[in-house]
Amino acid sequence: MRTTTRPYEVRVWNEVADLLGLWEIQQTGKDRYVVTHDHREETPFGDRDAALSYARFGAEALVETSRRDCPCEGDPDCGVWEPHGISVQEVTPELSLITPPLLCL
Repeated sequence: MRTTTRPYEVRVWNEVADLLGLWEIQQTGKDRYVVTHDHREETPFGDRDAALSYARFGAEALVETSRRDCPCEGDPDCGVWEPHGISVQEVTPELSLITPPLLCL
């Protein structure tokens, strides 16, 4: 019986726990990885570092866009823990958090 491992995940959240974006990095063979964005787009990579960089760059781009497009109109109280309440979270296949978890009120 073949077991599959959970993918490494890079997630973008807002403070009300809406998942804004998800990048999953899965090893598909020796020195072969695929990054799946929001369960739709798949991009292959030849090494793990390139796959992680791609996922992190995509997440950071979404964070910047989401913060820029926030409807708060410059309210200084927008966002409790992160600017405009948008943050990135990374989760290993063992379900260990690399970055702090999202805290919601």
